[in-house]
Amino acid sequence: MFLPMMVLMPQKFAICFTLGCMFIIGSFFALKGPRNQFAHMSSRERLPFTLVFIGSMVGTIYVSMFLHSYILSLFFSVIQVLVLSYYAISYFPGGSAGLKFLSSTITSSILNCFGR
Repeated sequence: MFLPMMVLMPQKFAICFTLGCMFIIGSFFALKGPRNQFAHMSSRERLPFTLVFIGSMVGTIYVSMFLHSYILSLFFSVIQVLVLSYYAISYFPGGSAGLKFLSSTITSSILNCFGR
């Protein structure tokens, strides 16, 4: 259901997905406590990620509800999916290191395909 909704009606998908992301973040606040979760999200190593995640949620809502842009809704939704997956994987032991290794491997493979 993910891909057909995203391709056919990205604005509706984006709004529902952003609402789901807010509930996921809210559940972390409920589990860890608001003060601890806020301190964790605003730590030095997490702050850039947190800003990108919040920016992608605000951008998704803005382009979906006010601009009604098909392309920008897809763009912000994809960014939001990538950032949310990184956020979820980073909570597993070794998740961040594994994700960095996987992304560097994929990046080097893509660059090798294009002759760089």
